[in-house]
Amino acid sequence: MFPKEIDKMGNLLKNIVIIGIVFAIPAIILIPFLLSNNYSIFYSMVIVYPNGLLMVGIAIQFLKMFKSLEKNQPFTQKNVDILKKTGFLSFIMSILWIIDLLIMIFIIKNTYVNYIIVLLFLFILFLGVGIALWTLSLLLQQATEYKEENDLTI
Repeated sequence: MFPKEIDKMGNLLKNIVIIGIVFAIPAIILIPFLLSNNYSIFYSMVIVYPNGLLMVGIAIQFLKMFKSLEKNQPFTQKNVDILKKTGFLSFIMSILWIIDLLIMIFIIKNTYVNYIIVLLFLFILFLGVGIALWTLSLLLQQATEYKEENDLTI
């Protein structure tokens, strides 16, 4: 990407995080009161809230990466660590979605097929994202090592 595109993407991500936080604070306060039964409150507190916090964590990690891209320093150990952290956060999210799926099937006995398919999709999605980010971190690690080695020979 060119620097202008990186700057635009960074600003877009910052705005999305700010808007998400502005809407999340009232939602965190109001949702338990709006839900009618104990299972819904349990669901929102145990599954949805942690996943939302993990998603904010992923967005913050990408904001850090955009800062290094703005400085024209893509091949650094810091970026490798950011990709590893985001991959790990994505793995945790996939685990939470599969726990949610199991709770819905075996404890709440939810029989809505569409809901079960969505939860299964979210599990597979975040598992795949975690694998992709972990693989990219290994690739970036190797590129960083090559760059450092090349910098030493010049």
